Amino acid sequence: MKKIPKPSVIAVILLILISGYALFLEPLIGLADNGDFYRIMAPNDLKHEESRNKNDYFGYFNHKYDKLQYYNELKGNIKSTHSIFIKIAMKVDDLVTHDKKFDIRFHGLLCLMVLALAVYWMVEIVEKMTESMKVKYFMGVMAVFIFGDIGYISYFNSFFGEAIAYSCYLLSIAGLLKFIAEKEFRIKYVVVFSLATFMFMGAKNQFAPNGILAFVVLFVFIFFKINRKKKIIIVTSGVVLLISTLVMYAVINDNIYLINKYHMITRGVMLFEPDVQEVTQEVGINEQYALLAGTIYFDGTPVVDPRDEVLLKGFYSQYNLASVTLYYFKNPKAFEKMMRIGWKNSFTIRPEVVGNYERNVGMEYAKRTNFFCLWSYLKENHIPKSSGLIYMFLCICAVLSINRYLGHKRKNNAQRGMYMEIVMLYVFLTGLSQIFVSFIGAGDTDLRKHLFMNTLALDILFYFNFSNLISILFKKRG
Repeated sequence: MKKIPKPSVIAVILLILISGYALFLEPLIGLADNGDFYRIMAPNDLKHEESRNKNDYFGYFNHKYDKLQYYNELKGNIKSTHSIFIKIAMKVDDLVTHDKKFDIRFHGLLCLMVLALAVYWMVEIVEKMTESMKVKYFMGVMAVFIFGDIGYISYFNSFFGEAIAYSCYLLSIAGLLKFIAEKEFRIKYVVVFSLATFMFMGAKNQFAPNGILAFVVLFVFIFFKINRKKKIIIVTSGVVLLISTLVMYAVINDNIYLINKYHMITRGVMLFEPDVQEVTQEVGINEQYALLAGTIYFDGTPVVDPRDEVLLKGFYSQYNLASVTLYYFKNPKAFEKMMRIGWKNSFTIRPEVVGNYERNVGMEYAKRTNFFCLWSYLKENHIPKSSGLIYMFLCICAVLSINRYLGHKRKNNAQRGMYMEIVMLYVFLTGLSQIFVSFIGAGDTDLRKHLFMNTLALDILFYFNFSNLISILFKKRG
């Protein structure tokens, strides 16, 4: 009788088969361009094919792109770790195809490889929660069901920064948990965590603050019984991530900065406020700018041009990230508004309107695929989108966390148990910080997409805690 592969191997095989079919075999599944692609394509010498109709960009995905054959003044203009993945994918493409086109499936392949390693380690970690092989295999399939959902996977065949953020963040968490779960503290897992976190942070400016959280998580290791050499490597990695956060903020494109600063007030502070004049005065802005409430930077007929000298001198200069943050934390109602809107938009991982299919497939404009999307479908359509449900879920997570820690303590392994829960807290804070960063930094503009990492954080917490709960129930039943 042949030996059945272990659950982590089965999970990876299923992930590769399902995702590989979606990403690499026709009809190909990816994400159309909502206008964001240019910012990362142009600096990497890429553009849409000349033969493509510009009206198709938004509704139809395309897997082929032209490589620029002339001088590009925008080359290297965007400082993003996403460019590293793109450059590697382009090199592999050159080795295989030898043409003047870039096939984005090579980008998808790199992302899938990173995700496969992350899922492999994650399933290995949750396997240790139970002795039952049935439960172990169930946990493996569950990992594919959640993290292999097309809502996540379709990003791989696109130039959205979420493709890198998703796969690398998941790998960073898996690497850190492996470091704690192994009998010996192997520094290679910390290296994986640090590199993956760096790639995740640099994929989009809004993820940069995570370097602060990562630094704290690594700094805690100085209290562990680990040899001095390993502690130095760990703390140094944390310091590098902390410095990277500062550098990433320093290189934010001025135009993007202005857009976000405009929405910070008009689509954030002023949003749904009955007395906008009072709110503007409290933030330190002249009440005449209350007329801008609810407007967006790209309005076709703006009240005033967002780049007008009047706004540059009398509006933008009167507030900053610190003053707006202070406003939210000083005003409970404003803070509650931010959290309510944030949690409400934390159930969707698929971009709205953007299509998944290529034009030649014959699907309608902006058609979204129904392939392997049960998890994202259930969350988007059948789970009540309320902050109360989120708080209830987090309370359950807290109870299970305490139970896990007490279990480790009974086994004289309290230190490792505590750190496992610190990692879960880190995951939660990653998601929570994205509500703060996204809403405070740019209001509710495209909030569902901006809260991608919050949605992922909740999925990670659900997977680990659900696996823990199943193992407890199965143990009691047995």
